[in-house]
Amino acid sequence: MTIFAIIENNVIENVAVADDKITMELLLPGKVVIEETEVTGVAWIGSEVIDGKFKPPQPTESWTWDADAFDWIPPVPRPEFPSYWDEESLSWIEIQFTTTEEENA
Repeated sequence: MTIFAIIENNVIENVAVADDKITMELLLPGKVVIEETEVTGVAWIGSEVIDGKFKPPQPTESWTWDADAFDWIPPVPRPEFPSYWDEESLSWIEIQFTTTEEENA
């Protein structure tokens, strides 16, 4: 089985699973069907298709699209330490790891 994106006006309208592209085209006559080569899914519905590539969904409101990098860019560069983005504070939060010894203390 293969995952396909159903495209209309260069936007992912839906995603579906089928045995092959011919089956998808028979089931959806007149629709543009592209075999997905990237990790996409229902969350990507509404995403644009630019030069045959799927534009990923915007991670958060504050991130901006960089067409040259073909990626969403956070307002603050990602630090080198393990972290996650906090939209409320518009900052990266360091992920704190504990060792077993620290947990048992």
